[in-house]
Amino acid sequence: MKTEDLTYIDWNLFSILKEPKLNPHIVLDDFLKRQSDKITLVYSDAHLGDLARTSDELSSTRINDLNYLSAKTKDLVIVKYFGRDYVDVENRNALEFYEQNVYDNSTAPLVQWQTIVKQMTDNYGHLRDDIIKTHFKLDPKSICNFSVSQLDELIKMIGISGSLKEFVEFGLSLRGYTSTNPLTYIDYYTTAYMNLDLIGFFPDSMNEKGDFSNLLNDSKHSAYGSICKAFITNDNKCYHKSKFLFEYFKSNSKLIKTCKLKNGTSELENELNNLTE
Repeated sequence: MKTEDLTYIDWNLFSILKEPKLNPHIVLDDFLKRQSDKITLVYSDAHLGDLARTSDELSSTRINDLNYLSAKTKDLVIVKYFGRDYVDVENRNALEFYEQNVYDNSTAPLVQWQTIVKQMTDNYGHLRDDIIKTHFKLDPKSICNFSVSQLDELIKMIGISGSLKEFVEFGLSLRGYTSTNPLTYIDYYTTAYMNLDLIGFFPDSMNEKGDFSNLLNDSKHSAYGSICKAFITNDNKCYHKSKFLFEYFKSNSKLIKTCKLKNGTSELENELNNLTE
């Protein structure tokens, strides 16, 4: 099955759909039930990564969640395995997949790099904000509206790299290219996603439990979503980083959010209906 035929929903939204209460979630739940023969849902190793944080033991809650995930996706998984330069789409029971603990760990070395960068950008935080205030004449929060060229200029002025592209490539170079684990689109995308966060573009909180693993899993949700027919999320920060990167990487995927809707659910309903046309 082609990834372009798949609809990707992150774990946060999947969990909400167990008992949807708000109108956007009810609309999405009704749509998925009505169009179950036309919409093919999928899970990934990022979902397993989210569920790995449930507890240190394979709790009953986690088992129920994995079985729920299997039922919603009919055991269809999208995953970039370690050492492969392509993405697999295959049938694999979520609980069995989790228990075997063989989901993709190829981005693990990148976490070490991102942790270093996090420390570095924390130190440069005040400098970054001063540059935005004095050079761009803007409030530091305005970085969330920056274009690629503006981010390139900011990154260069802070002194952490020459551009967003170079910033991403530098991080990837620390992992190194090997014939046993080649760099792929997913690696580039997830690194770009995390670097956006680290320079203050709709950043996630690093103080919450799970901190960096949350960011890594969100980056992979977004990366997989970018190669599917659609990526649906209830995370506003993930949505905006994904919107930037969908354009940056020229993704054809439809990006849909179920949070912070301005005009009721009419636009959401139209976006969902367009998926079946």
